[in-house]
Amino acid sequence: MIRLNDFLDRLSIIKVLSFFLFLILVLTLIPILFKFNLGDLTFKFILYFIMLLFFAYKLNNVDLGEISLKNALKNEYNSIFKVADIYHISFIVIANILFVSAIYFILKYLSGFSIIQFDSPLFGDFSTLNLSVLVLYLLTVVILSPIIEETLFRGIFLRRFNKELDNVTLAILISSILFGICHNFGGILGAILFGICVSILYIKSRNILVPIFAHFLKNLLSFLLGLSGIEYFIQGNLIVIFVIFVLAIVSNFVLFKAIIDEWPNEME
Repeated sequence: MIRLNDFLDRLSIIKVLSFFLFLILVLTLIPILFKFNLGDLTFKFILYFIMLLFFAYKLNNVDLGEISLKNALKNEYNSIFKVADIYHISFIVIANILFVSAIYFILKYLSGFSIIQFDSPLFGDFSTLNLSVLVLYLLTVVILSPIIEETLFRGIFLRRFNKELDNVTLAILISSILFGICHNFGGILGAILFGICVSILYIKSRNILVPIFAHFLKNLLSFLLGLSGIEYFIQGNLIVIFVIFVLAIVSNFVLFKAIIDEWPNEME
């Protein structure tokens, strides 16, 4: 059966990265030259939307005989929950959010003693944002971000590193670390851990839609938590913070054990 992996393997990593970096350069220079503020969210939306069009164009032009990109996508969609357990995906997402939350409160505690400078929000404050900004955030962070980032870091980087290094462990670690450092300071460790988890999911399922769905679910849940304003309730409640730490320790102990048990020896 033809999979999306067959199409992804035909993409040139040099061309993809060159276009991606060129796009970042253009989107950075245009506001400077024409003296207007694009804004981080708008910048990311335009970047990811154009990258989506780029991937769609490149993948659609891959020649695999009579098999079309549409049929490959249909095969992946029809098999997504046959090759991946929704409960395992949900556990990974929740454990990662708890892990990031625990790291966040540690960093906040350290910043209170002026050991480090840290003032990033946990989930974000969406209470003062208008509807248009919320929709833009939903389109960018919840929908486009999982598609572009998983296609790039898992579908391209992970596969190429494994092919070039002939070492699946190094491929997982390098692609996950690169994924992690693209996130903000407080979320780097959580992003690396999440990258490792979805890399294993991808290798086991051989379906790029699995890590995309896991990433979508994580970003959606974080968005809904931010929208609910629960962060302000947690901040002033030591009992809730303690419970989060306990749940983070327990869930991630189980997660780390699962990572060790399920660590792949090879990647097809």
